[in-house]
Amino acid sequence: MPAKRLVWHLFPQVLTLLVLSLAALALIVRLMDHTAARVIVGGLAVVAFAWAASWLLARTAAAPLGYIKHAVDRFAAGDWDHRLLAPDSRELLETADALNDMARHVERRMAALARRNHEQEAVLTSMVEGVLAVDNDQRVISVNAAAARLLGAAPAEIEGRGLQEVVRNADLRRFVFGALAAERPIEGNLVLRGSRDQVLQANGTALRDAAGRGIGAVIVLNDVSRLRQLENIRRDFAANVSHELRTPIASIKGFVETLLDGALAQPQEAERFLQIIARQADRLNTIIDDLLSLSRIEQEAQRGDIVLAAGSLCEVAEAAARDCAARAAQRQIEIKLDCASDLRARINAILLEQAIINLVDNAIQYSEPPNTVELSCRAEPGEAVISVRDHGCGIAEEHLPRLFERFYRVDKARSRKLGGTGLGLAIVKHIALAHHGRVTVESVVGQGSTFSIRLPADSPATRQPRPLWPAP
Repeated sequence: MPAKRLVWHLFPQVLTLLVLSLAALALIVRLMDHTAARVIVGGLAVVAFAWAASWLLARTAAAPLGYIKHAVDRFAAGDWDHRLLAPDSRELLETADALNDMARHVERRMAALARRNHEQEAVLTSMVEGVLAVDNDQRVISVNAAAARLLGAAPAEIEGRGLQEVVRNADLRRFVFGALAAERPIEGNLVLRGSRDQVLQANGTALRDAAGRGIGAVIVLNDVSRLRQLENIRRDFAANVSHELRTPIASIKGFVETLLDGALAQPQEAERFLQIIARQADRLNTIIDDLLSLSRIEQEAQRGDIVLAAGSLCEVAEAAARDCAARAAQRQIEIKLDCASDLRARINAILLEQAIINLVDNAIQYSEPPNTVELSCRAEPGEAVISVRDHGCGIAEEHLPRLFERFYRVDKARSRKLGGTGLGLAIVKHIALAHHGRVTVESVVGQGSTFSIRLPADSPATRQPRPLWPAP
């Protein structure tokens, strides 16, 4: 009910009580002497006035305090945009101004803290390195996305849980324990076992508060698997190139010493030894040429000196097939060519032809005669694909990831017997990279292999079968 209506509703009852009170007061006055009545009436009037005045003053004083209390409750709930209006009292005005200043100051501080937290969260989320923080009770207090991926869980599933629950790797747990106990930063290498082993470089340091007391430890995990793999490849390359060069040099040196020891007096033996020396020298020259070619392609690609222009892949494939035709005929191998006539891409024709020749030569060498090698060019979504397929012995799956490394051989004895340098596929890989493409291989033991150079397509092409390359 509105206040105005409530007053009019209660007015008769109030008026009745007032009249009865006055009648009772008049009766008391008549029964008592005049002086006593005055005293009583005056006293009652003073008491009533004092009570009414106190009540009004209390209500007047309590109203601004209630308003301030309401504002403080809004601040406590996080509503820092709320502001107090200026009250009439000077003292309360100062209090309201102080509360408003406090709200503005806290609002700025909270905004700065929120911005700093967002920035730190963005930095941690964007880091490639994994960051894991634990408290003295070995409970995870913070983890970024990279560390969560290494641990195989989402950050929300890890934070707040014990280290024993979320870290299954015993070496990593021991490293975290060591970081908690160490006075200085520590580092070490860890291996996470899985479908693909990961080598981690770990750095740990203690977390300390403003007073210097230890409150936990932070661990930074850096995945160096790729770096270790490159180091192994570099080490293997140094060993392999030394071995590849030493073999023909040792052969040449041995036969020269044999000739100097008297074999020159035997013309037939001397001629046979000289032929062997010539073959080994040719092999040595081929290895050096391939190394220089590979180095040149890498350097020119890094400098951007390899010029690419729109060209027909079919024309390049036909030129490579013609170059390999004689060697294929000697081994009774038929080269079949199937290209989309208008398939184009941005290429360096000379380098791409060299890559195709390397693939076709390998296919010829590792195919048992009589047999066929299929060279095709086709369009796939966003790519132009050049494939060389043989029906030879095939390659075991464990060799495929390392097949394009320098001097890597599946069958070392057979590769050297066939005259390969072990650099042909590495050259193919770097030529594909120089074209902003890639090279892939599919192989089944006993059924053959398919090597494909995949380049960014220049324009869509319509597949048109080409006549087979003439059989030898």
